[in-house]
Amino acid sequence: MVLTELDARGPARFWLVDLDAGPEGDGAATLDTAERTRAARFVFERDRRRYVAAHVALRRLIGARTQRAPEHLRFDTGRFGKPHLHDDPGCAFSLSHSGHLALIALADAGQAGEIGVDLERIRRVPDADALAAEHFTPAERASLAGVSDAQREQRFLCAWTRKEACLKAVGCGLSVRPDSFETGTGMEARDIVVPAADAGVHVRVESFRYCDTLWAWARTILPPQPL
Repeated sequence: MVLTELDARGPARFWLVDLDAGPEGDGAATLDTAERTRAARFVFERDRRRYVAAHVALRRLIGARTQRAPEHLRFDTGRFGKPHLHDDPGCAFSLSHSGHLALIALADAGQAGEIGVDLERIRRVPDADALAAEHFTPAERASLAGVSDAQREQRFLCAWTRKEACLKAVGCGLSVRPDSFETGTGMEARDIVVPAADAGVHVRVESFRYCDTLWAWARTILPPQPL
């Protein structure tokens, strides 16, 4: 299995995984019943292999961090499907994949809070305008206007990954509309509030480009305290 560790970003570590290069041997044996059942549901063998490779890589990285055998890790899910370790809330992690690549992030929850990542290959998005009209704020939609097609697609994918990363970090699924909070279409770090609780959840999001991919990571942060 080919894993490339990306440059450190604050309190988290990130790996890019080539899903078409492994895992070696019977990697699927490390997966639990739920993961194997889900893998079996894929119609195409290529998709099944990529799913298995992504989850084997996740288990191996978490296993190395927690000093446990990958096959002994147990996962629970929150109300909206966000996974977490059954008996180790201190290990924060997130997984995203696009095509033959996956992105995995690990962090100490005590330092980084909850985290989320999202990865997209840079490509043409024919329905970008329609998707933006449904999921982006007015300011984000305006930033897509009057620029070249290449710039529009990159800005769209940047905003898309930022919103996905934020929703994953908060763990609210699609119970929060993506157009209800503004991440922007640029790559700079930005502090925002996701309206996922009574007072909202404070999140820091940042974007990066690696080869032909755009990726974003988000982490929950403590709200600013009054003076």
